[in-house]
Parts: sequence; C-alpha cells; structure tokens
Amino acid sequence: MKPALGISLELLTLALSLGLAPFIPSGLLFGLYVVCAQLLASYLLHCPAHFIVGSALGIKFSGVHLGRTTISKSISPRLGRVARLMPVPYLSTETASVASASPRRAAAMYASGVSASVSSALLIAAAAIFSEPLAYAAIAWGVAVAYLASDLVLSPRSGDLRRARLAMRRPPAS
Repeated sequence: MKPALGISLELLTLALSLGLAPFIPSGLLFGLYVVCAQLLASYLLHCPAHFIVGSALGIKFSGVHLGRTTISKSISPRLGRVARLMPVPYLSTETASVASASPRRAAAMYASGVSASVSSALLIAAAAIFSEPLAYAAIAWGVAVAYLASDLVLSPRSGDLRRARLAMRRPPAS
C-alpha cells in the first residue's frame, strides 16, 4: 500500500477510536476504554511518526505492510510465539534514501516510532487523571509505565532504538 494512504488510514482509525471517548459510559467500561485507547494509540502512532519525521528529514518510503514485530526476538520463546502471531504495520524505506541520510537523520527517523508510541500512552494516562474514579488513572499510569519499561528493555535489543543506535555508528554518507 502507498505510504501516505496507509498512514492516513492509521491516523483516521485512531481519530475515530479516540473520538468515541465522550460516548463511552462511565464505570468499568470507561476504564477498559482508556487502556484500549492507550494500546491502540501506541500501535497506530508508531508508523505515522516514522513517516512524518523521516519525510521531514528527506527519507523516502516505498510502502506500508503488515508483518511481525522484531521485539519477539528479544523475549522468551513462549512469549515470542505469541508476539509473532500479532500483525503489526511497518513502513518499508527506500534503502538508498536511508543510506544517503546523515546518521543523525536516520537515527531520528528510527527513534521517532518508539518515542511516539510511549508518549501517546503517557499522554492518555495524564488525560485519565480527569476521569472518575481515579482508579482508572492509576491503571492507565500502570499501563503507560509498563509500556515505557518494556520499550526501554526490549527496543534497544531488537527494535527501533537498536536501529537508531546502529545508524549513529555508521559513517556519514559522502
């Protein structure tokens, strides 16, 4: 699928999902909605962040596809089997475009996905502070901190933070 179309669909899906918030009744259902919104936002903002930052830095993309997460390589085999079952959208870059970008630009593009995912979980947790009861906010913060911790542990091993680190180590293109 063309990158702009795939990114637009992801952002539209996210906007529609978050737009449901005023229509979700308070109580347990709303608490469940907050956690689902965090996970969905983390999932659906990842590729758009890569695309927006990469495009702004001159990196070109050739498509949006569904695939498997690379994080499954960093976790136990049992959990890895489960993680490989969940399809995740990913962007394919034009190799020459990434190679010609400076190491900092390539690293920024790679780091943008994980940064947007974690930030969205934290922002939704912050917004949940205004919900009643406050237990929903506590659960949302628990999810956000767990998401942040898992990304800090797993992403440097096999995810975007690893790619960003490797990009910074390569010599600049001449």
